[in-house]
Amino acid sequence: MNTEIIKFLKSIGGKMLLFSLLVFLSAILNLASSPNPTTIITLAFSIILIFVSIFSYKNNSKSGAADKTRNAELEAVIQNVKDGVIIYDTNFRILDLNAAAEEIFKISKEEVLGVQIQPEKAQNQHFRIFVETIFPSLASSINTISDSGWPKVVDITFEDPHLELRTYLNQVTDDAQNVIGFIKTVSNDTRENTILKSKGEFLTVAAHQLRTPLTAISWTFESIKNFLSDDNTTKNKEDLKKLTDEGWGLSKRSLKIIDDLLNAAKIEEGRFGFNFEKINLVDFLKSIKNSAEVIADEYGVKILFSSGAENYEVYADPTKLGMAVTNILDNAIKYNVKGGNIDILIEPDTDTRFVRVSIADTGIGIPKENLPKIFQKFYRSENAQHVEPNGSGLGMYITKNIIESHGGKVFLESQVGRGTTFWFTLPTDKSLWRDTAIGNK
Repeated sequence: MNTEIIKFLKSIGGKMLLFSLLVFLSAILNLASSPNPTTIITLAFSIILIFVSIFSYKNNSKSGAADKTRNAELEAVIQNVKDGVIIYDTNFRILDLNAAAEEIFKISKEEVLGVQIQPEKAQNQHFRIFVETIFPSLASSINTISDSGWPKVVDITFEDPHLELRTYLNQVTDDAQNVIGFIKTVSNDTRENTILKSKGEFLTVAAHQLRTPLTAISWTFESIKNFLSDDNTTKNKEDLKKLTDEGWGLSKRSLKIIDDLLNAAKIEEGRFGFNFEKINLVDFLKSIKNSAEVIADEYGVKILFSSGAENYEVYADPTKLGMAVTNILDNAIKYNVKGGNIDILIEPDTDTRFVRVSIADTGIGIPKENLPKIFQKFYRSENAQHVEPNGSGLGMYITKNIIESHGGKVFLESQVGRGTTFWFTLPTDKSLWRDTAIGNK
């Protein structure tokens, strides 16, 4: 801990406990609003901090060695708290901040330590979020939680990049009750709030998307029941087969929606695991293409495949990568035109460490204004909904996650009435395989 913050903390004497109590209060509030393991860890740290502060205060020594030990203990706890911690004086000169704050604001301590923060500094994009957190009135979206008293609790939402922060600000005073500085803790609630929102979306979409096929399945079984109980022998087996085929198709659609919802939930919760192995990409895609041709024939669509003479080896999870490719092919089939084509092409990427796979169709296309939203959860373009009213809107969201988890990227281009091309990259350089596998298991 630098000498400025040591002087700052020493000047408050017995009120060194203020910081520890502030952290404890922050942890309690977080635990009440969003109980999770990291919140419990923060609470544990705050309790340790309180005991360290009490012990240090009771055993206060005038010796320099005791001061150094006490401040070292306090600095160690601050640096290990999950929430961001910013300490500054009455002139808004930064005295200290911890590693969590550096991570939240994407800045280093060296960049701001000892710097007097002015509102004008928010014009610098690198420091904008940090400055607007110090001065919440500058932020475009804030919600004041505490109307009066201390700590001052404020929720701040940033759009680019998306961040949802809850800040707790408390004064530090000397023995004469003069304000000599401030301690602000910052809780990054972005992930927790996103998961809560996703759970609400999950239930809404599940109820909406499953209602239609399940109602139809119920009607199908009722029709079969009436058919079998009817003594009229003039009815033939073709009628019964038609009913069972419809029921079978509806049950498959329902299961697909359920699988998409569950996979999206696993992605959000970080439980969408991968099992990587070396595969021949050409043989792998040919197998998927052969399976998809059964459905493509029903829609009157032809699938073409081209890979040249080269065989490409990639390190992938066959099940998950197959899911991603199938999602793209399913859309290319369903939103194509009768007599249309789908071209699958494998070729080297401009970055020679990667291979590029493109899947181009001659279908209805996607409006230009909808393109940026295609990989968002639950999104479906309006023209797609007219062609196929049912769908979870999760296929491309899941596909993007799978491709990026394999170390690649996914792109698309489209023109209404002319078709859509999705393409993605996968690493072929063996030096990239190990990092990809470790990072996503």
